[in-house]
Amino acid sequence: MEDSKVNIIELVKNSKDGDQIAFSKLIDNIKNKLYKTAIAILKNDDDACDAIQETLLKAYQNIGTLKNNDYFTTWIIRILVNNCYDIIRKNKKIVYINEKIVSSQDTYYELYCQESSLEYVLNMIDKDLKLVTILYYYDGLSINNISEILNIPEGTVKSRLSRAREKIYSILKKEEGEKLG
Repeated sequence: MEDSKVNIIELVKNSKDGDQIAFSKLIDNIKNKLYKTAIAILKNDDDACDAIQETLLKAYQNIGTLKNNDYFTTWIIRILVNNCYDIIRKNKKIVYINEKIVSSQDTYYELYCQESSLEYVLNMIDKDLKLVTILYYYDGLSINNISEILNIPEGTVKSRLSRAREKIYSILKKEEGEKLG
């Protein structure tokens, strides 16, 4: 674990010096985290890919502004979250004429990927609770990092995680009761 952290710090340093291969390796290390986070917020494969693409471009252009190389992952996920929310704001302005034909809800992800029970349950809780849950459990980020990414106090992150666990437990108990009943 320590070697990979040193390697990431070295890759960030090299990326800041303009090494495109080092930047590419950095992205390879976190591409799954980026996708899971984007799809959790946007629930649309195309929009998630757009958000990731915009994030990578911004990160590449601005990596020199990153003050502490240790926080690369936190920094880039924060950029991604902001890009996702930008896309949500832009999509609210779109008026769909025929929901069946041009619905942003009918995504490749929803139509062709089987949703696990955990994803099903996560989709049933509030988006604020869902986001901290995904950042904490899927992406393995610390409460401190989540606090920095979302620009909220650590106590808020902890309470949202606690509320999310309670809601998930409640939903699972209800589902279990319906199956047995």
